[in-house]
Amino acid sequence: MRVKTFEAGSMQDALDVVKKDMGEEAFILSTRTRRRPAALGLGEESVIEVTAAVDEAQAGATLAAGAPLTYGLRAPLDTPAARRPARAPAPPAPPPAPAMDLQPLRRELLEIKGAVAALKDNDLRNASILKELDQMKALLSRIQRQGMPPAQLHLPPSLLELYGDLVANDVEPLIALRLCEYAQRALTDQDGDGSAGAVDPERARLFLRRVIADFIPVAPPIQLEPGKMRVAALVGPTGVGKTTTVAKLAAYAQLHLKQKVALLTLDTYRMAAVDQLQQYAQILQVPLHVALTVEDLRSALRFYQDRALVLIDTPGHSPKDTETLNQLRGLLDELPEVETHLVLSATTKPRDLTEIAARYEPLHPTRLLFTKLDETSTYGPILSTLARVKRPLSYLGTGQEVPEALELATSRRVADLILPMPTKEAE
Repeated sequence: MRVKTFEAGSMQDALDVVKKDMGEEAFILSTRTRRRPAALGLGEESVIEVTAAVDEAQAGATLAAGAPLTYGLRAPLDTPAARRPARAPAPPAPPPAPAMDLQPLRRELLEIKGAVAALKDNDLRNASILKELDQMKALLSRIQRQGMPPAQLHLPPSLLELYGDLVANDVEPLIALRLCEYAQRALTDQDGDGSAGAVDPERARLFLRRVIADFIPVAPPIQLEPGKMRVAALVGPTGVGKTTTVAKLAAYAQLHLKQKVALLTLDTYRMAAVDQLQQYAQILQVPLHVALTVEDLRSALRFYQDRALVLIDTPGHSPKDTETLNQLRGLLDELPEVETHLVLSATTKPRDLTEIAARYEPLHPTRLLFTKLDETSTYGPILSTLARVKRPLSYLGTGQEVPEALELATSRRVADLILPMPTKEAE
């Protein structure tokens, strides 16, 4: 069998070419229209492409027997054979077209089918990979926006996601990275080197929360001893809630611990502050003394020797006011075994918190106390400040209610704020 492809400007021209080249016994395998460059390269023109085949041995036999010329099809209705009377004998039937060997086509179809199936499987795998890559890309983009170059991160996906949560909660990126590395090390120590990358996200969160809790230094509550006066002073910038916190501490000691309390204020810069503390003193039925000089302070402490707790409210002012800070330092240096709490607001920017803590360092604060937790939605600055200042955390102020909105700080409570557990933590 001979197979050949012809081109012509029309179907009729193509059939004429096939007839002339391959004879009357040729039959059409396929036809299609395509475009090709026109003469002289001016635009394009349409051509008919016809693929025909002929069995040369069979064609020779048919011609010898005088068979009609049909191009492998029936004779047209307008041929002389079609116009013969009905009584005329029918012309001899043309020989059947030669059978084609379809086995190669079947093999090709099976190969194509297998290739398509393989492509579908690859598409499914590729879709899964692309989805993971999209998630990783989004996570890395989030991390890069939050200040940590991706090149510095060598964390498994579960901890990488938690790193993003910490930074989104305003934990400083470097501190967040170190915490995640400690958690990764703890997971590796428990499960082995090969398991940290595939650890369950909830389990990774649990380990990281424990690392955070271990990382947070906390102080015990103000210790009251029978027959001994304990002095505690609250210092810090203006507007952080020192006066209200003094009232909360006094109310708790007076009402819940049944201890005798006295209040001292050094804040003579704002009359409103003295009036506010005076109102609390009247409600609690505790004495209030205003000290203007070092001698006033000494006299007040001698007078309140029978009190279990003396709480001192100090003036709030700009931490850049070096002169006032030096005056306050001179007063506090006269206090024996004073427990000084630096009061900071959780709403303050992380960089400002570090600067405030540095400027109040001459007052030698022994504790940090954070207020206004109810006025913010991110608590990372608490953790970052504790890491930088290296002072234990004493109390947390969560509102204006006296004394209910003051709680003793615990590492577990701060871990809840920094990295909340979506489900009940299993111990």
